[in-house]
Amino acid sequence: MTVLRARSVVVATGVPALFALLAGILTVTAPNPVAQAEEVAAAPAVVRPPLAIAPFATTRALPQPGYRPIPVTDRMRTADRVAFITIDDGVHKDPDALAFVEERQLPVTAFLSAWTIKDQAEYFTRIAAWGSIQNHSATHASFADETTDLNHEICYSQKAMRKAFGSKPWMLRPPYGAGADRFGTVLTAQRCGIREIVMWDATVSDGKVRLATGKLRPGSILLLHFGPDLARDLKAAVRAIHDAGLTPGRLADYLPTSSPEAS
Repeated sequence: MTVLRARSVVVATGVPALFALLAGILTVTAPNPVAQAEEVAAAPAVVRPPLAIAPFATTRALPQPGYRPIPVTDRMRTADRVAFITIDDGVHKDPDALAFVEERQLPVTAFLSAWTIKDQAEYFTRIAAWGSIQNHSATHASFADETTDLNHEICYSQKAMRKAFGSKPWMLRPPYGAGADRFGTVLTAQRCGIREIVMWDATVSDGKVRLATGKLRPGSILLLHFGPDLARDLKAAVRAIHDAGLTPGRLADYLPTSSPEAS
């Protein structure tokens, strides 16, 4: 870079530098390294504002104060001779199943996906009248999938079910039984009021009971679904429970944590 310097005269404001050069008033000289260094040293320090850094985005929730594991139960450890009927999803509302439950006053735990409720809250209220209504996600997306919006699946469902039924669920059953031990699942569930994650050790479908351990035991949890054959599956479940010398129990009465259903 070249520097224009005046010899011993003041150049009037507005006089072009080229004209001043031609008139001999100004000269062109090479920069003086020593002088430049002195100017830099004498210049006031420039205070720069801190860089604005965007918040770090992550799909993995960071630990928070009070974080704790949530119990995951596939069978209750109890000496009482009871087994528990749980029904998932909510897509099909079988009137025969409802009639059977009301006739027997069965303590059913309904794990509902929020999108299936719509204008059918009365059906679920009646079928779970001797049991309880709990959370099975919003859209039935797998909690093991890193792209699943856990806040929507868990927390939105909490709000939707509280609005529909007047109480907030405190149990959670992950769709497909997947992702129950995922850090984000536990943290999100805890933040939104879940106290228990409930799995199963027996399934009932097509009128048949399939067991993980060879037989129903006290505290066994049976998994059914709200499908067109629910009435048949309920009858098979009750028959298997009685054949094992057990009776249907209310799951909410046996889980380790107390129920906050009134919250």
